[in-house]
Amino acid sequence: MFVAVLSFREAWIIGGSNTYDFFWGAWDGLGYYQWLPSAFITGKFDWMFWCHKISENTAISAYSLGVAVLELPFYLISHLLTWFFDYPNTGFAPTNAVCMMASTAIYAGAGAVFSFRLARRYSTTTAALLAVITIYGGSNLYFYATSQPLMSHVHSYFLVSLFCWCGLRIIDGPRPVHVMLFLFSGAMMVLVRQLNIAVALFPLWLAWTMPGGVRGAWNNLVGHRSAFVLGSILGLIPWALQSIYWHYLTGDWYANPYALNNEHFEFDRMVPGLVLFSPRNGWFVYSPVFLIVIATLLVEAWRGRRPARAILLILVFTLLSYSAWWCWWLGGAYGHRGFIDQYGLLAIPFAWFFRFVMQRTWTLRILAAVLLWAVIRLNFGMIEHYDFDIFSVDGDWPKVLEVVGNIAAGN
Repeated sequence: MFVAVLSFREAWIIGGSNTYDFFWGAWDGLGYYQWLPSAFITGKFDWMFWCHKISENTAISAYSLGVAVLELPFYLISHLLTWFFDYPNTGFAPTNAVCMMASTAIYAGAGAVFSFRLARRYSTTTAALLAVITIYGGSNLYFYATSQPLMSHVHSYFLVSLFCWCGLRIIDGPRPVHVMLFLFSGAMMVLVRQLNIAVALFPLWLAWTMPGGVRGAWNNLVGHRSAFVLGSILGLIPWALQSIYWHYLTGDWYANPYALNNEHFEFDRMVPGLVLFSPRNGWFVYSPVFLIVIATLLVEAWRGRRPARAILLILVFTLLSYSAWWCWWLGGAYGHRGFIDQYGLLAIPFAWFFRFVMQRTWTLRILAAVLLWAVIRLNFGMIEHYDFDIFSVDGDWPKVLEVVGNIAAGN
């Protein structure tokens, strides 16, 4: 509730005064949202608002319809409110904007809940709570929940957290709802962002290390036959619609819009160091809280603590994949946004850190509290001083450090 209410309040403060900019200044966010007005208002899919031109009369969306599926219930509410308050039914009315802010805020809150449940399973309640809230306030998750709520990252954060939590319940012995949500969230998280396929390693790894093994988890999954069928259908429907769209425009049941625009991987030129430490959207530069998280994860993976090694492998796969992408900094962003999807999993090692600190002396606790306060203050300050050119285009260390200096000086 805290995460959802705070996200909605801040998003409304930022974007509520100019809903035109909320949609048309969202760039990629408009690409995820555009499916809804196309489906319910214009009826046109061969040339939507934010697409790549592939012929004289057609343009293809590089953004899948996964986020739009999650936004659909809120869009339907906004549709009703648009009629009630007599706004023009364009799909871009103030009522649409407010409902989209609420949508992202609720998914941020729900993602935090499932992330908390994941972390609490391997740590204490207090440590898990502190881990989730600190990641929210100390990372670019807050930025995408408030300043750029139309982007896919918060929705993906929710889906990955839900998938991993339900995966653990599958191993334990699930109820039907866990089976259905596991299959639906798994299909959706990959549709939203294909690299999320790596997250499937998390339940597989843990099932493999349990007494019943993968076979036991599979039997638990298919044991609830009705839920298995329903979850499979719900997960496949968005994929089927996406495939129909691709076939309608290209004649193929699968299309890679990025390749059509000459966007590609360069595996012979991977730059993981830049992804992590570059002043141009470097992950650790703009979310230094994860230096603590990754240090803890490496230590616990070395010790063989469950599920540290599974999380580390997923993270390494993600890092190397983004480091091979031609635009490794992912364009306009605040920090490297490619890791946000997995913040729900990273709450687990962060909770281990908090549990370790709380078991030590008050001196260490106070030092840790001061450090984390500084990290959160830095994050809010960097968001307040957000500069597209410095952070994402031609940023270098002197410019970034000047911003940090202004924050430290209270400017």
